[in-house]
Amino acid sequence: MGRGVITVTAAAGLGVYFTRVGLDNADKLASVIGAFIGLAGLALTARGLLADRRAAPAASQAAGGQQVSGSEVGGDVLQVKGVTGNLRIGGQPRPPAPSPTHLRTTPTAPSSAARSRDEEQGQSVRDSHVAGDVTQVDQVGGDTDIDR
Repeated sequence: MGRGVITVTAAAGLGVYFTRVGLDNADKLASVIGAFIGLAGLALTARGLLADRRAAPAASQAAGGQQVSGSEVGGDVLQVKGVTGNLRIGGQPRPPAPSPTHLRTTPTAPSSAARSRDEEQGQSVRDSHVAGDVTQVDQVGGDTDIDR
């Protein structure tokens, strides 16, 4: 009921105003008001686009990122992304890691700052038990060599 009453009241008010000032003056005033509303809309659109552009890199990295969560890993975790050049990982084979059943400990929750940093980078290992090493590589431009 509230919206209908407001709409009818606004329409009646505009009708009364137009008859008092005349259609020519009302048309001129509506043009000026429309121009200001258009400028305000343009400013708000530009502000929204800039805010989206600033937020987009972090969101796209997190969306296209790599995540290990709630897992028991009996060996190593290796996350690699964004490689545009040379990359060689590994040397001699490693002995097998202990079975995940030997890892039954309570995981520690990362701090909110660590979670935020992980989400920005797009690579994370959370709430998991890992028996081996965790290696995360991102944005390699060439000639990277990691012997593990």
